[in-house]
Amino acid sequence: RALSQSETRRMPLKTDVKLTIECEGLASLDWMSKSDPMCVLSQQDANGNWVKLGHTEWQKNEKNPKFVTKLKMEYTFEVKQKLQFLIVDVDDPDDLSKVNELGKIECTMGQIAGARHCKLTRELEGSKPGKYGTIHVLAEEMAGRTTDTLALMMKGTEILNKDGFLGKSDPYLIFKSIRSDGEAIEVSGGKSEVIDNSETPVWKEMQVNLVELCNGKLDNPIRIECWDSDPLSSDDQIGLLDTTVAELLKGAPLAMKDYKEGRDLKPGNLICASGAIVRHPTFLDYIGSGCEITVSFAVDFTMSNRDPKDAESLHSTAGEGMNQYQQAMYSVADILVNYDHDKKFCVLGYGGIPPGKEEADHCFALNMNDAEPEVEGVEGLLDVYKSALDQVKLYGPTNFADVIKRNHMLAKETRKQHYHVLVIVTDGDITDMQPTKNSIVAASYEVPMSIVIVGVGDEDFSAMEDLDADRGGLIDDDGKAPARDIVQFVPFQRYHGSGAELAKHVLKELPDQLTGYMKAHSIQPGPPIQQAS
Repeated sequence: RALSQSETRRMPLKTDVKLTIECEGLASLDWMSKSDPMCVLSQQDANGNWVKLGHTEWQKNEKNPKFVTKLKMEYTFEVKQKLQFLIVDVDDPDDLSKVNELGKIECTMGQIAGARHCKLTRELEGSKPGKYGTIHVLAEEMAGRTTDTLALMMKGTEILNKDGFLGKSDPYLIFKSIRSDGEAIEVSGGKSEVIDNSETPVWKEMQVNLVELCNGKLDNPIRIECWDSDPLSSDDQIGLLDTTVAELLKGAPLAMKDYKEGRDLKPGNLICASGAIVRHPTFLDYIGSGCEITVSFAVDFTMSNRDPKDAESLHSTAGEGMNQYQQAMYSVADILVNYDHDKKFCVLGYGGIPPGKEEADHCFALNMNDAEPEVEGVEGLLDVYKSALDQVKLYGPTNFADVIKRNHMLAKETRKQHYHVLVIVTDGDITDMQPTKNSIVAASYEVPMSIVIVGVGDEDFSAMEDLDADRGGLIDDDGKAPARDIVQFVPFQRYHGSGAELAKHVLKELPDQLTGYMKAHSIQPGPPIQQAS
């Protein structure tokens, strides 16, 4: 069955990428000549072991190789995928058990995708200090992108009359994919309108998802069925055509065959009057062309967390490892830092009384510098949080609206190729529900912004579901629903203390939220590509 819009939005971003590897200034291990390099790609599994994904070709006597073989892998945005690129000197390409290491790097797929133009440049490292050369890794999405569509306008000639003396057929088309077992399955959006009483129908333009139709491969077989609509009884099949997208786009008349074998009927011809593959911009298109993701964190300093000096406090840092606030912030920041060029985070607090104030503040900088609330990197994020625990007095209540409004203003002031993510970490239900709804609805219309809410502790967070646009409860004071779903709520306990699982679930909607906003506001990625209307 076709996925609903909400189901599609909740699917994680997974896309096949090809990696192009180039090196410069490799060391020479061979006495009389340059080294003979090859690149081996491995990925770290859940147990910390390196699993080989593939290797490039062997290049003889070359210190500046530009490897022709592309290394392929699946990129998942919300997962930290650790990779190793190992450059080795090969004496015998038929015996890869005997190689010498020339240098290597370890990185994440997110660091490659988040680099400008999706191209990461690093100095190779060796077992001893020294210069081992430079490596460039370029990531590109492979053919068969999940968002690309086939736009085509079909027409028919000499369509067989199934209505007898009562008139001509009322034909419509159904596009089907042909599975590996030979079964033909109708694709979503693949059914045309009915043309009444016509032997020469011209159907309106259709757009069919290219991956769903032919797995993104233009030479894969597809089926087009032509049917006669009959409102008084069941529809009659006129004929069918097995072809490929590549053949269809040539625009030549293609003769249908009778759906029953052994009969000498001529059902007519189908012609693609116009057709094109429409490339819809993807998340990697935007990120690779320079779009940044800016991240802000907002931390709950209400009394329900209990005094940080209390071992039972959710803010306690006395035990081994990180508390839930630290785990939540670290897990999300460790993924998103790769997509922010300056690697800085805006860190705010709410519900507490910061130094110099006598009342609770619902939006203050954790570094106590409201004019410049940003800190450097993931380490700076954790440090400023820990420092604030000694300075901020816990109070209340739990209000979100002010931190949302502040990030709304930040997002409004930035350039087009920018997207903001506000991560709110809280231990309980909010007390300003309607003002929060008002601020969320306003942000959904006006700014490139998403909100992630992480619930820590074991409180009942059921009221948070009202902030999910899919459930229909998110309405502002004027009765207006949000323009798009920008809120994701996740209780930390659901993932049993696994920061990696938390990050996977809170970030999986972000790529579609970013691309959805950009498309809705007609913002194309930097390099011009065809934008679907």
